[in-house]
Amino acid sequence: MDDRIRGQTKTAYQNTPRRDRELIRRIQAGNKELLGELIGYYYDEILRFCIWQIRDTGDAYDLTQETFYRFIRSVDTYEYRNLRAYLYAIARNLCVDYQREEKPVPVSGEQEELDPAHGGTESGYAQAEESLFLAGLLDALPAEQREIILLKYYGCLKLAEIARILDVNLSTVKSRLRLGLKRMRAVCGEEEDRRGQKAGQKKGETA
Repeated sequence: MDDRIRGQTKTAYQNTPRRDRELIRRIQAGNKELLGELIGYYYDEILRFCIWQIRDTGDAYDLTQETFYRFIRSVDTYEYRNLRAYLYAIARNLCVDYQREEKPVPVSGEQEELDPAHGGTESGYAQAEESLFLAGLLDALPAEQREIILLKYYGCLKLAEIARILDVNLSTVKSRLRLGLKRMRAVCGEEEDRRGQKAGQKKGETA
């Protein structure tokens, strides 16, 4: 099941720290048109993270825009460490503030927005189906476990980075991750058992 999560992200995170560092150096030297290129590398994944967090596509777009607006405002004084972790920290704080305002958050959102099928191809439909399956697994988790799994597997962040973003100790992150994955495996097993029983019933009806 862990491989299924990683499979959703393996093509999305080929960005390198060296590339980010070089782009930021050139931007800080006055080449501001490169901001669009740099933002383009991360926009979709930050948007997906916000959608997962608040389950409202429209407001998630607004939070994503605000995330990058804040980055742009601070880029001249930004001291490079890990840009991805920096952006996720901003986005996560904005999502927390949003939820504290007690805005209504739907129980389930437009999950197809997370990984839409491309061009109606067979592989695209399979990817969309897989996204919906993972959405159901993530929805079964408490928020504190879900966001750690999102940050680790979708954000490709290290556990120590996640601990800093969430302002909790490393052992807490490890515990929540372990419990979250355990719960997802259990739900996955229950779903596969249900599908197996359903297939068996259909086979019996046609026998």
